Amino acid sequence: MIHVNEGQCGLCAHYGEHHSDDMLVQIRIDGTAPEGYINECGHPAVEGLHLRTPANGACDGFKAA
Repeated sequence: MIHVNEGQCGLCAHYGEHHSDDMLVQIRIDGTAPEGYINECGHPAVEGLHLRTPANGACDGFKAA
């Protein structure tokens, strides 16, 4: 498991915005994610790219979930 901090994808409202699952909900509750967990970023700036990132990724477009 990896720890997900404030400002990282797993706790961002854009992470999994169009593909939410039970694991994403659990990441936001526990603040931890399995190694290798990846989901799409729904940030408007990259939405068309179908960017997929790990839960501990980060960018300047963070918006708290």
